[in-house]
Amino acid sequence: MPGNYRQRARRLIEALTDAPRPSGAKELRDLPGRYRIRLNGWRIIYHLDDENLIILILRVRRKTGPETYQDIE
Repeated sequence: MPGNYRQRARRLIEALTDAPRPSGAKELRDLPGRYRIRLNGWRIIYHLDDENLIILILRVRRKTGPETYQDIE
């Protein structure tokens, strides 16, 4: 990830502790509890476990098409 996006991604990830479902977050179809946040051409994909209050960052990837969300368990 280029340096100019790294700091912005870090801030978005840190903000999840206060608001785990920010207005720009979208739950992934067919993957309950998995969300994505857009950052220009990049996607921050994370799992939200409300019961145990855990946010797990699964991937930070460049958006390339539907395959961006493959292999996310």
